[in-house]
Amino acid sequence: MNERTGIIIMTLLMLMVSGCKRFESVVETELHVERYAESLEPLPAEPDYSKGEAWAALPWRADPADLLPRGRRVSEGPGTADVFYLHPTIYEKGEAWNAPLDSATLNEAVDQWPLRHQASIFNGAGRVFAPRYRQAHIRVFAVKDSLSLAALQLAYSDIRAAFQHYLDHHDNGRPLIIAAHSQGSWHARWLLQEFFDGQPLQERLVAAYIPGMDIYPSDFKAIKPCESATDQHCYCTWMSYGAGFVPSWLGYKEEPPSAIHPISWTTALDHTNERDMHRGAVRESFKNKNPGSITARLRPEGVLWVDQPHMFLVGRWLHRDNWHVGDFNLFWDNIRTNVHDRLDAAPMN
Repeated sequence: MNERTGIIIMTLLMLMVSGCKRFESVVETELHVERYAESLEPLPAEPDYSKGEAWAALPWRADPADLLPRGRRVSEGPGTADVFYLHPTIYEKGEAWNAPLDSATLNEAVDQWPLRHQASIFNGAGRVFAPRYRQAHIRVFAVKDSLSLAALQLAYSDIRAAFQHYLDHHDNGRPLIIAAHSQGSWHARWLLQEFFDGQPLQERLVAAYIPGMDIYPSDFKAIKPCESATDQHCYCTWMSYGAGFVPSWLGYKEEPPSAIHPISWTTALDHTNERDMHRGAVRESFKNKNPGSITARLRPEGVLWVDQPHMFLVGRWLHRDNWHVGDFNLFWDNIRTNVHDRLDAAPMN
């Protein structure tokens, strides 16, 4: 490798890493953070979901959830479902426990990262609804005290209100898909427990795609983890880590977290997908590229071990112990395709 080639590769690597680092959190890095405010008060103003500014995505207006990545063509989808999407934690700096909804900086970050890179996966399935909510500060997953729980409960109260507004004003009886990541998946678990688990809405649930959080079979009475590519009324979840790495916090429950392979869509343990099954990753540039670059396998601990990316020269530099930031993006087109396949198989579709 000559000097010029080496400089180009290192420059690309720096750009890739910096793009990932922007939204890495204490959950991903297991760093310690100090608690600041001693109380949740003063609370940020609560959202009014009858107003458009309380939503990051609505189906009747243009927003980043409508976009498709450049590069390899992706399927258009049946468009027959309603999707309720909950974004991950973006609020990482500040003393307050919950983020205000009038922060232009935070809203722009939500729109340009998770909304564009994650919610867009589901725009072929149908109408995408994504509420803004008073998300809890990232420190709640490190401090883990009563204030942390209260901050999460406040955030969920917004999500509950948004979903109730959807049911009251926009629900036309279409098949339902719940999609979320990280803190969003935490809230999605509560949403599924309250509105779907063993209730009539479960029959309309095609599936919940809720990676990036430890979700357990015992969390639900009637909703089961999906075990195949077309199972219905179930949830799909996984937590992505580099092969050989297990997070230190895992194992506090007797049962392992649920997990499904987001390429092969099976729950078989220690089965690595063939490279040609991987349909491509969507990176920070919002390009769908590098098909065949990801292989992974489920582990008994309830995690997905991702191998070093199969990319000439740069794969080993891109690899990491914690792939939380890529739970959706590494498998973007595989997830999109599965959403469409699962929706096509839905009895009410």
